[in-house]
Amino acid sequence: MNDYISANRKNTAVSDQQEILLKRKVREVELIKEVSAQINKTLDINLIANTMLALMDQHFGFKHSMILILDDAKENLSVLATHGYKDDGIGAKVKVGIGVIGMVAKRKKLMRMANMGMQKSYMQAVKKEVVKSSGEKVKEVGKLPGLEDVESQVAIPMELDDELVGVFSVESRELNLFDKEDEMIITILANQTASALQHANLYKLEQERLSQLNKAHNELADLNHNLEKKVEERTAELVELSKKLAKYFSPQVYDSIFSGKLDVTIKTQRKQLTIFFSDLQGFTELTDRLEPEILTELLTNYLTEMSKIATKWGGTIDKFIGDAMLVFFGDPSSNGHKNDAINCVAMAHEMLIKLQEIRKIWLERGVSKTLNARMGIHSSVCTVGNFGSQDRLDYTVIGNGVNLASRLESSSEVNKILISEDTNLLIKEEFETKERKPITVKGFSYPVKTFEVIGRKETISSFNQPLHEEIPGFSLSYNPYELSDNETAIKLIFDVLKRLEKREINKPKK
Repeated sequence: MNDYISANRKNTAVSDQQEILLKRKVREVELIKEVSAQINKTLDINLIANTMLALMDQHFGFKHSMILILDDAKENLSVLATHGYKDDGIGAKVKVGIGVIGMVAKRKKLMRMANMGMQKSYMQAVKKEVVKSSGEKVKEVGKLPGLEDVESQVAIPMELDDELVGVFSVESRELNLFDKEDEMIITILANQTASALQHANLYKLEQERLSQLNKAHNELADLNHNLEKKVEERTAELVELSKKLAKYFSPQVYDSIFSGKLDVTIKTQRKQLTIFFSDLQGFTELTDRLEPEILTELLTNYLTEMSKIATKWGGTIDKFIGDAMLVFFGDPSSNGHKNDAINCVAMAHEMLIKLQEIRKIWLERGVSKTLNARMGIHSSVCTVGNFGSQDRLDYTVIGNGVNLASRLESSSEVNKILISEDTNLLIKEEFETKERKPITVKGFSYPVKTFEVIGRKETISSFNQPLHEEIPGFSLSYNPYELSDNETAIKLIFDVLKRLEKREINKPKK
């Protein structure tokens, strides 16, 4: 009977012990789950560390604790978070291998220290360790937290895949912090925290990297914006400059230079060209009678209109010599020798028509002396290209053909176009011409035949037809074969036009 009772009691004790052990295991699992849930809620390193310390106090009564993180060089531990201390000491450093915490980091083994009643001696030893660390060029940022009346300390390595992340340190005024049975669970929680801290640190580094990339991207965007702005400003300056330069070149030469077709070097070539010269008769006399401002305005108006016509027909404006113009066709672009000559004569013909309109404007400005133009055209092989020095170039044309064109201009009658036989052979299918007296030109061993341009063949017949129109109060009779003084006829027509305009303005109302 006694044996039965003894065995029953023994079984009951074993059962109670198993139940206590089971409850402990359940508590440990629940504790691991709770800590894991709490520290994995965030990727903030400081929040993870402070949460871990608070949970350790809640479940184990660790009133004074701290977490230190190993630096990238793996030489020092820095205080990341503290719990229960008056001074938090965040950032204070401990060298690996120095003191309790440093030795735990070096050996990666848990260390216990008890019976630490001699606080002063302990603290002095700690200070010596810090000084020693400083002597080894380890800067202490702030003071390492610690209890003056500490009785026990436990430092636990925080590892992830056997790699040290940091150290979890606990101090107490009591002799023993926790029993041997809690050591494993605390180590697990410390390592779990190490994992969370490592992930948070990687996230932090990634965020910093992204921040740096964003900063670099923004800086690059600003740089590109500034660069684009500078390019736009510079482009605007170049466009403005090119507009100014364009006024010093004919459009063809300007386009050839800026497109790269024409090198800005001393380079010439022999080409078939058609050369045009024009000059205003009596302009020199006019310069002595008009004010410079009015003279400049009138001359600018004339040359502007003539230049528009030259550009329209594809002529290359070589230069202006006072009121005179030199234009040539066939370079830098050509439509063929024949078409170049036809375009040149068509240009000259349109210039004479435009001059009649300009003459009317000058009369309204008080220029009573009628100005007339002489024009000369010759087609031949000339030398064309860049002439000058290494520092200054002039794109022009030279040769006997240029001299002949100039001579034809000076020999022409007013408001007439005098051309050479070479040009006449090229344009005779398009224009009606009339042979004039030959001229002698220096450099030519024979007299040069000349021809006057009458007009285009498709319109010449209508221009030469007599005209007679009559309405009440007005009659007009025109016979080109009998007309001997064109200028007087033009003046009479202008006078009639003026009278008609004034009559229309002052016409009585009915």
